[in-house]
Amino acid sequence: MGTISANAKESYEIDENIKISKSMQSSAPDTFYMNPSDVLNGTMRSKTVPTKYWNLTNNPYTGNLIEVRVNWLYTNYYFAPNSNGIMYLDYNIKPYNTEGTRMNIGVYNISTGKFVKYYETGGVPTAACIQIKELKTNQHYALAFTAIRDPLAYNAIQGTIKIFH
Repeated sequence: MGTISANAKESYEIDENIKISKSMQSSAPDTFYMNPSDVLNGTMRSKTVPTKYWNLTNNPYTGNLIEVRVNWLYTNYYFAPNSNGIMYLDYNIKPYNTEGTRMNIGVYNISTGKFVKYYETGGVPTAACIQIKELKTNQHYALAFTAIRDPLAYNAIQGTIKIFH
């Protein structure tokens, strides 16, 4: 089970394979982070599992998603969950020169080399905060993103992410 928060006052228990309801959707930002921790761009980088560690205890990780397509786009760093085995992902996405598109979010265990959790957003634009629970505190994880393929359209997503404890 995971938890998704519509805002700071509400949270809901959900299954690992989730769809975010339309009532939880909001407008995605028209701008990106001015000074992000990272930029995830499938045409230049982020196509492979990261080899660098980012300490979420000291600083949240912020990233701009640039043209996320149908192949996995990884964070350029991996992370450790907090002492309760939890990380949070706050995202705000919209289509990249396309009609509405959904996004998959994968939690990749660096130690085992496998995805351990998946989430699916509703249509875009959308924004939400996901509580990623039941992670092993002695292992590291990267997050990965992909647009869900629509056979009738070019699919790409853009937006912002923030990963924190």
